[in-house]
Amino acid sequence: MNANRRLLRYLRPSPFAADTEAHRTVERYRLAALGALATMASRLAGIGLILLTIRWAAPQLGPERFGVWATFSGLATTLAFLDLGVGNALVNRIAHAAASNDSRRLITVVMGGFGWLVAIGSAASIILAVASAWVPWTALFKLSSSISGGETRAAALVFSWLFGLNIVSTGVLKILIGQQRSYEAQLISMLAALLAYPTTWLALRHGNSVGLLLAAGLGTQSILIILGVLSLLAKRGLLAVRRVGISMREERSMLLSTGALFLIVQIGTAIGWGSDTFLLAGIAGVADVGAFAVGQRLFLFASQPVAILNGSLWAAYSDAHAREDRAFIRSTLRRSVALSIAVGTGSSILLLIFGTRLASLWTESAIDVPWSLLAAFALWTPLEAAGTAVAYYLNGTGIVREQMIVVLVFCVLALPAKVFATLYAGATGLVLATAFAYAVSHIGLYGTVYLHRILAPLSHDADTR
Repeated sequence: MNANRRLLRYLRPSPFAADTEAHRTVERYRLAALGALATMASRLAGIGLILLTIRWAAPQLGPERFGVWATFSGLATTLAFLDLGVGNALVNRIAHAAASNDSRRLITVVMGGFGWLVAIGSAASIILAVASAWVPWTALFKLSSSISGGETRAAALVFSWLFGLNIVSTGVLKILIGQQRSYEAQLISMLAALLAYPTTWLALRHGNSVGLLLAAGLGTQSILIILGVLSLLAKRGLLAVRRVGISMREERSMLLSTGALFLIVQIGTAIGWGSDTFLLAGIAGVADVGAFAVGQRLFLFASQPVAILNGSLWAAYSDAHAREDRAFIRSTLRRSVALSIAVGTGSSILLLIFGTRLASLWTESAIDVPWSLLAAFALWTPLEAAGTAVAYYLNGTGIVREQMIVVLVFCVLALPAKVFATLYAGATGLVLATAFAYAVSHIGLYGTVYLHRILAPLSHDADTR
């Protein structure tokens, strides 16, 4: 009952006073709680858009056009690292500027970040547009006569410009997140996704154009997000277009250097985790990929709540770090790690018990997910949950270079281990190899070589420069 009352205390629209450390602590928790709820709502809206688009588009477009749309839609997430890590770097820069109570400094960071996002998004669009003109789409996608390479090239050209917008829209949301207003960022994302429902329906009513469908979904969301965030910034006096050039020069060193570290972490993560299905398909065959994909998605019900719970704490850690409120950092890290492990472990046990039955119902018994594979995911998920909680702490306190090295070590260990384990144990071996490499690289390095650096933001005599 007391826990419920404490939770309800944070779920209020009006802010707490920020005149003492105790009041700032409860205000951070209030913003984090609102952010977690808004994130759940935003993700539900996004899932709904995906499900409805598939339901409407698949029968109308046909297998090839639908496949082209699905490929380009997936690329928007796959190529997210092309923002050069600036979006992630912005979170910490904004949080520190906001904590300084220097409005001029905050405007400089906001405008500099926005300018670099526009520059990077424009460059990415131009590069992708030029590439789309030269790629042999018919051969690459093995297209038949039902859809021409010219039509796919047109869709690729549309995607290239939409992707630039997507870099800007994703980045400007980080401006709100850095101000501990992740609930605003997620609510804007939710509204943008909901408004993309009718535009997607209208696009399909108009015809079978893949490019138009991409514009209706990805384009509508990106434009609405950019407009929504800019309107909030203007309302708060943080929009100064004339200062963009100067602000870009002032912020160039910090944003691009820190962004480069985040970029390497993102690429390493994509290699270390994103290559699993390709490795499995090439070594064990596509049959194992099906079982792996179903098992992996089942355990998202265990890992995603952890990601949502911890996501809103990034800016809270950064704000506390800027104000040297180490008591908040210590208590929050302890609680978030304990809660993450509890949620990950509890959910994994339930999925281990009922996972085989759930997979059978979900796939109508078309795909058999062995219990050994579920057991491997049940072992890996609590470890991943603890790592997620620690990762947001490291992001918020600016410990990025060490993360980069640890991720690179993980990739060096994981890739050969995954190949070896997959040869002998298929999908189950791949998951166990991931857990092994993660434990050795993350627990091993953070617990020894980088222990002093990891604990520095928690200690009273820390020198975290």
